[in-house]
Amino acid sequence: MVVVLGRTVLDNGDGNSANDAVGPTVAPVPTSANPYSSLGDDGVEESVAPAPSLSKGAADASTVATRFAKAWLRKPGITGEQWRAGLKPDASTDLLASLADTDPADVPTATITGPMQLQANGGTTVAKFPAEGGTIVLGLQVSGGRWQVISLDWETA
Repeated sequence: MVVVLGRTVLDNGDGNSANDAVGPTVAPVPTSANPYSSLGDDGVEESVAPAPSLSKGAADASTVATRFAKAWLRKPGITGEQWRAGLKPDASTDLLASLADTDPADVPTATITGPMQLQANGGTTVAKFPAEGGTIVLGLQVSGGRWQVISLDWETA
């Protein structure tokens, strides 16, 4: 009788005796190699683009953007050839080709009105110049060891 009573009291109901586990049985907690995997993807890109490789003595993005923007401004009496010659040192070949038929008299502004703002945007740097009537927006990228203006946009105020 003692054996039957002991077996009844110590049996946990699933056929396992109390000797199989001490105290209540707890299901194991799943683990993973990454303790933060349960948090999910926050969508933030964590890789950082490497710094562009500039040739020794090459001008920085700010200098190139400023030279280009000043050369791009509308100047009375300047020919298309003279205007494009002023842009050429800092412009990409593709950008110069896109400006081949542009009349410099059609440039929408003659005056930069405030300080430039530079912003890294992936592999490209964006320079914005407030100007009379809008904003000059230049895209710059390192090519051949130097910064070049690869895109030009005008945002009307």
